[in-house]
Amino acid sequence: MRICLSAPNTLGYPAGGHVWVFINWALGLQSLGHEVIWFDVVEDKYPAEKVPGLTRRMLDRLRPFGLDKQVVLCGHGGEKHPSEFPLRDLEDATSCDLLINLRYNLPRPILNAFKHTAMIDIDPGQFQKAVEWGTYDVGEHGSYFTVGEWTNYRHLSKVNDLGKQWTHIPPPVALEAWPVTPAPPDAAMTTVSGWYMAGQWMSEEKDVWYDNSKQAAFQMVIDIPKESPVPLELCIDTIGYPDELGLLHGKGWRTHLSTSVDDPQVYRRYVQNSLGEFSCAKPAYVRMNSGWLSDRTACYLASGKPVVIQKTGPSDFLPDAKGCYRFTDYAGALQSLQAMANDYDAACKAARGLAEEFLDAKKVLPKVLEIAMNA
Repeated sequence: MRICLSAPNTLGYPAGGHVWVFINWALGLQSLGHEVIWFDVVEDKYPAEKVPGLTRRMLDRLRPFGLDKQVVLCGHGGEKHPSEFPLRDLEDATSCDLLINLRYNLPRPILNAFKHTAMIDIDPGQFQKAVEWGTYDVGEHGSYFTVGEWTNYRHLSKVNDLGKQWTHIPPPVALEAWPVTPAPPDAAMTTVSGWYMAGQWMSEEKDVWYDNSKQAAFQMVIDIPKESPVPLELCIDTIGYPDELGLLHGKGWRTHLSTSVDDPQVYRRYVQNSLGEFSCAKPAYVRMNSGWLSDRTACYLASGKPVVIQKTGPSDFLPDAKGCYRFTDYAGALQSLQAMANDYDAACKAARGLAEEFLDAKKVLPKVLEIAMNA
């Protein structure tokens, strides 16, 4: 089968963690024997003179994964985009058997060209809020999927289903691309994230707003490094904020500049050289009881790295112990770190086991294809 994978903003923002979301999808689909077309849109905000450089950078980052020859670009109106690079024709995308759409505002002419379409929501709660506000013109799709387990616990969740029938799928990871990798002796529990994230304020109800940044999320555990049995490191962008860095360092956090892991291969090495992941979720994921699981976390687990992460809702497959420890408060976070450190080898084995049983792209994606092609 030929599949068009709509990968949003990989032209303008091909950062390691962002682009790996779609690389995992593409490699997983290829491992199942399907041809994948990598599709992105040249936004109007990009000056024409900068587009060639952006295209070259994107192709360079996709080349190690054999995906640079599969790229199609179109204009924001859905028209073919001229390029000096040997890209695939627009018809190579629109003639595919299925569109897997991870872009929330795909041009209507492109969307309407497909007989079978699947919308993938990787931001449960936040995506639906944006649709409510009119931020995205999503269009009608044949099927709808979300990485949030709120679909199985609707009575506990504040996520608006928008009148659609959603199917839960875990974030898929291409296991062959993320082999188990031992951590070096000086490794820390890490995470890669935005920090201030301007414009991330969210409303829970009319005129009630809250800070949805990762900086706000981490305030609950901001003092935990001094009690943690293992080092903790934040890979974030704080250029120009020396006071913030001083505050974090004073509380015992290690820091690493997130722009230094922009290349997907460097990002993968950073994850695999970590002891595991320690992270809080954006407040919206928690407040809406979305059951969100990060694609980043999936990569840590696949690499045999235990994760200590904030709970975003009930789960049918994630434990609160062994390879995946989920906490709701400071005391729980500290207890989870201690439990993980006390039996680290078993935690690593359990982490890979979770990835193999629940996150393996070869197991996750057939469900998507079956539902989408029969919708």
